[in-house]
Amino acid sequence: KCYIKEGDIFAPKKSNEKFPETPFHVEFLKTKSKPKSLAPHEIHSSSKHYFTAVECPVTVNRELRQKSDPGSTKHIEIDVSGAKDFSYHTADNLGVLPVNNMDVVEAVADSLGYDLDAVFTVSASNNHEWHGAPFPMPITIRDLLCNYCDLTSAPRRSDLKHLACYAKDPTDRKALSRMASKEGKAEYREKVVESHVGLVEILKLCPSIEAPLEHFLAFCPRLVPRYYTISSSSSVHPKSVHITVSLTETIKKDGSVYKGVCSSHLAKATSVQVFNRESSFRLPSDSSKPIIMIGPGTGVAPMRALLQERTHQRDVLNKKVGTNVLYFGCKKASLDYLYEEEFQTFKDNSILNKLYLAFSRETSKKVYVQHLLAKNAEETWSLINDQGAYIYVCGGVRMGGDVGETLKEICMSQGNLTSDDAKQYMTVLAAAGRYIQELWA
Repeated sequence: KCYIKEGDIFAPKKSNEKFPETPFHVEFLKTKSKPKSLAPHEIHSSSKHYFTAVECPVTVNRELRQKSDPGSTKHIEIDVSGAKDFSYHTADNLGVLPVNNMDVVEAVADSLGYDLDAVFTVSASNNHEWHGAPFPMPITIRDLLCNYCDLTSAPRRSDLKHLACYAKDPTDRKALSRMASKEGKAEYREKVVESHVGLVEILKLCPSIEAPLEHFLAFCPRLVPRYYTISSSSSVHPKSVHITVSLTETIKKDGSVYKGVCSSHLAKATSVQVFNRESSFRLPSDSSKPIIMIGPGTGVAPMRALLQERTHQRDVLNKKVGTNVLYFGCKKASLDYLYEEEFQTFKDNSILNKLYLAFSRETSKKVYVQHLLAKNAEETWSLINDQGAYIYVCGGVRMGGDVGETLKEICMSQGNLTSDDAKQYMTVLAAAGRYIQELWA
């Protein structure tokens, strides 16, 4: 089952196994050398961030929740002072390259009989077109599995169909093929998606799967960057990027813990590979305009950045700054009120004029940010319609939808608009850059 070097052998073992066609050809090398420098056109279009991200040290990593809260949200600061060609604007998105846990990497290598120290390069196989380097090369299998392969996300059903071709045991092959079929949708959802079963678990559950490295590269999905809305002002912190990271941890059906690959990496990393992506969050060009910020949970990250920037505009640039209103929500003030002291300081310094807090677990009836927004309908309509306020919403898709409906209802009740007119009103605001949403599933 060993398809890579053992001792002095640096090529795949000859095998009579019939495998599906693969677009890749793997060549094993005796020694590792520095990855080749490639021009942009020599890199696969989906892999550019693997080549352009810069490694930066993590200087601050502190817990934002109270010890009594079983969850975890981290405030992380990354030093970008030494990062060549890196710059950002307030509330941009920071792209972070995830890194797999070494236990996961070793488990996959063990299942497939791979030598983690083997060095290789990859090119197009016969009769296949080369679309560019999928990752930096030469590379060890260890680096490949750590940095470029998604080993823990639930595979798609099409991936399971592909995997079935490599299962030698008929039982394994039938199980994978069944869940890949239309008839197996419910089973796939229950046993793979809802159970948080990734490739690492499938290889354990179906131990007869055997795949040479060039075939593994064809069916294993790549790790993709995770994006975090930057929670710092580039004017106040030009050499440091701050992000607010909620650690993803879920108890699986078998009692084990599923951990988000990137948040787990960030929780303990001393350095990270990052790049910047522009965001739609931009303050009004006229600083005297009011802003309404709606960001429960980690959705408050860009609001912190915007308040830092508004402080800089007022105190350093001597600009007139409009009214700043923040809606924040969490479970309890005593558990997960993120940046509580900082927002109190913004209030004390008269930069945060109104702070509305929705603590959903402190009352018998759950209260969310949209409920407070509806309660303040008259004030909200005056800010938007009479004073030209800009609205910023960040957080979950469901919350964003509820806030959007509430804003539409405010337009109807306070502006005497019909449902269609209210919808059009919000569409016009969005087109003018005055209603900006950044939402995630």
